Amino acid sequence: MRSIFNLIRDRWIPVQSGNDTIAIIAPWEITKNHTTTPATTIITPRPDFDGSLFQFLIGLCQTVLPPEDDEDWRELLFNPPEPAELRAAFEPIADAFNLYGSGPRFMQETGLEDGKTWPIDNLLIDMPEASKNSDNTDWFVKRGLIGALCPACTAMALYTLQTNAPGGGRGHMTSMRGGGPMTTLILGPTLWQTVWANVIVCDSDGNPAAAEDTRRFPWMGPIRTSEGKEVTTPKNAHPDQAFWGIPRRILLDEPKGDSQGICSLCGAETDQLAATYQAKPYGVKYAGWIHPLSPYYSRGKAGAELLPLHPQPGGITYQDWLGLVINDPGGGSVVARNVTQFARHNRPGRVRELFASNGGKPRLWAFGYDMDNKKPRCYYQGTMPIISVDGDRQAEFEELAAGMVRAAEEMTRNVRWCVKVALFDNPADAKGDLSVISARFYQATEENFYRLLDEAAVPCNNEETAAIRREWYNLLGKTADQLFEDYSQINEIDEINARRAVNARRLLRNPFSKSNKKTRGYLGIPDPQKQKKGEKKK
Repeated sequence: MRSIFNLIRDRWIPVQSGNDTIAIIAPWEITKNHTTTPATTIITPRPDFDGSLFQFLIGLCQTVLPPEDDEDWRELLFNPPEPAELRAAFEPIADAFNLYGSGPRFMQETGLEDGKTWPIDNLLIDMPEASKNSDNTDWFVKRGLIGALCPACTAMALYTLQTNAPGGGRGHMTSMRGGGPMTTLILGPTLWQTVWANVIVCDSDGNPAAAEDTRRFPWMGPIRTSEGKEVTTPKNAHPDQAFWGIPRRILLDEPKGDSQGICSLCGAETDQLAATYQAKPYGVKYAGWIHPLSPYYSRGKAGAELLPLHPQPGGITYQDWLGLVINDPGGGSVVARNVTQFARHNRPGRVRELFASNGGKPRLWAFGYDMDNKKPRCYYQGTMPIISVDGDRQAEFEELAAGMVRAAEEMTRNVRWCVKVALFDNPADAKGDLSVISARFYQATEENFYRLLDEAAVPCNNEETAAIRREWYNLLGKTADQLFEDYSQINEIDEINARRAVNARRLLRNPFSKSNKKTRGYLGIPDPQKQKKGEKKK
């Protein structure tokens, strides 16, 4: 009899240990050898799978082991359950995690046999649309490379799509966080500590998780499709459904007897290759959810609806530190609930010391798809340090960090504009992408940004803080000068208008320009006094 492949009981998650050993484990084995050679991370064929599997494991622990309070959270962080304990804890929900079989299937809707048949590679978010295939414009991600998937990669692709679902045309719902949401995770020294660090303490309804709980696992009963314009809000479901949402109506075609071969993604040999699936529009439409692993922002006044943050062109830089690590009241951004909780736990020395062994200080991992409507432009990921201060200094620290980021943004805009002034007679009308200047600017100043924030995190007086602001302003100016030289062609005097180039350089360096005054304003640096006519320079 063919295995139904159960995502709780079976081994299918590839992990790496500190000694670089690769192993395939079941979810309940994430604490195996925790005191000797524990697993440290997940390692799959695709970066979006990595992030999704961490969320899968966090969701499992959040569902069956929700910490009662902060003390309970800290206790399990340092003293994780044994694999046998985790296995027993996961077992009551195991029947909701069958990938195949005649009953309910994990994140699928049964009864879709009359749906449209799709090749299995369409589960991958970055696969080209059918129109790209027909008009031969699949330039970057090629068609035909993914023919069939093993059960493990199929499960990863299914969960990744349901968790990050982009718009897919009429009736094809996005995830409860929109298409390609930003996810932020606290990174721990071990796999277990990364997983548990992102499980939040929250109010429980007192009902232990069970496989037949349709409020948690919507595929275990009649699904609230949006065919009748039905909307699923937190009032219609359990909070844990944040990890188990199914915006897409999908039914995998069960592998047949002749489905033996090699997985197109991981290269594993299997007799359960999946090649196609069925799908219909109008899956679950989510509204009003605040996912615990995502940052949000508001567009309007206080009390306005919070919207999930999404990665933007240019990648994830320290520009995003506001809103990912600390709140940005000026920009309306609010950090994810897991980050807020960790900031609270990070103050006790024991927790700080544990995470300090992970690269020198606690770090945040941010990742997600940059989407243009339903089209993925790029998958971005990056890590950044978590720098925190005591509560009575929090507002002051956030004000300084916000000022440093805003100053960098303004200086970046200024240097891009001055490059245009140097190159074009009508810079306002000049077209062309100068985003490379921004990317280089943030890359060149990133190390100093975090160094100065580290210095500011240590209690210091007003004079020391002013020195930090001044140093940052000078660093921004030096970086702007260098990038202007690199991109304005100022040294190719025969190829450009000399007068135009000189004026552009003057504009960049003019301390009384609107942009430079604005930059100093963000940092609280007073303007220099203008030299009076006839007065000698000091």
